[in-house]
Amino acid sequence: MASLSAQTVERARSAYGVTLDYSPDSVKEVEKLLATKYELQKSHPMTEEETADAAHLWGAYIGEVMKRLRPAHWTRDSAAAGKDALPIVFNDTGEESFPCAWVYHRLTNGEEDNVWVKFHFVTQPGGLKQYFPPKKKSDIATRNKNAPGS
Repeated sequence: MASLSAQTVERARSAYGVTLDYSPDSVKEVEKLLATKYELQKSHPMTEEETADAAHLWGAYIGEVMKRLRPAHWTRDSAAAGKDALPIVFNDTGEESFPCAWVYHRLTNGEEDNVWVKFHFVTQPGGLKQYFPPKKKSDIATRNKNAPGS
């Protein structure tokens, strides 16, 4: 993914005149490019293959920026998302994040899947757990016990 990310940097420079420097703010530039691509495909739709290729290209870059902020590594498969999901796995927590999927959804769904917003929340100290703490098994059991029809 590092070599794909390097290709992304070159593509951003040569095709769009944008400098990507692996800083968190550079993900904002990626978001702007993806927003433009989303709007363009309304009149010139990308094929599924082109969308998947773009997702890997731009997602690789976002993941490599994430790795510079939190130690992590790429894997091909995910226990949660399945085969070929390409998660980035944070070394300290084992949590997975899916920047390639973020890009795919940004290109297919638009602004509601803004990659900068996802990147921002995932890379904050404490990650997503500070916003969505894991539920205790006792809380889940109580909720299930009190659910209608239980």
